[in-house]
Amino acid sequence: MEITRFRTRVGLVVAPLVAVMTTACGLDSQAPPPLIGPSGLGSSVSMSASPDQLPRDGSSQSIVTVTSRDPSSNRPAVGQRLSVVVSGGTASQESITTNSDGRATFAVTAPGQTVIVPGNQIVVSVTPVGENADNALSRRISIALMGVSNSTAPSPAFTVTPQNPEINQVATFDATTTTDEGAQCLDNCSYAWNFDDGTTATGRVVTHAFTVARAYTVELTVTDAAGIVVTMRQLVTPLMPAEPTVTVNVAPNPPIVNQQATFNASGTAAANHQIVRYEWNFGDGTTTTTTSGNVTHTYGSRGIYTVTVRAIDDLGRAGSTSLQLNLTTGVATGLNASFFFSPTSPGANTNVFFDASASTASNGATITNYRWDFGDGSSEDNGTTATTSHQFGLAQTTYVVKLTITDSQGRTGSTTLNVTTK
Repeated sequence: MEITRFRTRVGLVVAPLVAVMTTACGLDSQAPPPLIGPSGLGSSVSMSASPDQLPRDGSSQSIVTVTSRDPSSNRPAVGQRLSVVVSGGTASQESITTNSDGRATFAVTAPGQTVIVPGNQIVVSVTPVGENADNALSRRISIALMGVSNSTAPSPAFTVTPQNPEINQVATFDATTTTDEGAQCLDNCSYAWNFDDGTTATGRVVTHAFTVARAYTVELTVTDAAGIVVTMRQLVTPLMPAEPTVTVNVAPNPPIVNQQATFNASGTAAANHQIVRYEWNFGDGTTTTTTSGNVTHTYGSRGIYTVTVRAIDDLGRAGSTSLQLNLTTGVATGLNASFFFSPTSPGANTNVFFDASASTASNGATITNYRWDFGDGSSEDNGTTATTSHQFGLAQTTYVVKLTITDSQGRTGSTTLNVTTK
């Protein structure tokens, strides 16, 4: 009975006291703690990973253990829920809940070799889930990746020397400036080339020659040590060099019928090229090809002959010129008006070069005037200057160009050639 009375008294005394404390402290306005687990603000979270290094094989795993404790009592925080975020690897679950020991575990799987991982480290982050996400403090742990570092993709780059090669000129393609992981990749990467003309090559430094004048999209594909493949493209436009030029003379000029004449042609190719042959047409139905610019020929009958020579370079491009020979008298007497022009098939509105320096006067006379009639209504007197140039305005038109020379004895002589524009 005494005990019963004591308990009753205690109950009578404690109840008002609790009421007083509740009223005085304002605890009646506080909400009860949630039933889902302790607040993230009231827990101390630690993490560990075993192992803390993984190979880049896409399958190896590390077990991450998370321990949550009440910081005031150091007791396990039972039922604490935490969210899981993994960068650079794959987590076995997105959230975990601590058990009766305040612990929870999950697995992290390593990436494959081709996956780009900044810093070559997996970063694991867990965040306690409470009532206010703004106040939840995340915990992080790193797992190092072993093997080939693959923080970045390769950056292909290459140079072409010369930058705009000529047709059939061997150019060097050099990918030495390619970088990977912040440094030159050099032979740690592999290189594959596609030259956009049906040909390919492999290697960091290769050579190639284009055979057709057009723009080419050259493609370089780089594979780094981790297997990352990146392709870049660059436009390369080979240049077509200028056509050769050629001049020709003959001795004697004009030759006599049945007298051997010596012709000399001088061809000039574009830079880095050479003349490989000369093709001759002597105007009497006779042709020949020579590797040098010297050749001899004998005319068997009188007449006016137009000699044409073509200089062919190592690209197969040709330059041509012509020379007119007057063998109508059989001997070199009187005035001999002769000229050649270049190019032999000019385009409209392009310069055509005329040279009458092969014209001769006899009996000790000298040529005092060269008069040109170009067949398009224009003419000019050049005095003692044997050369001139002219532009023809229409394409695919034949112009009859006439040269008239006057010597110091007042004699005149003339000749004509047809100039056909293309």
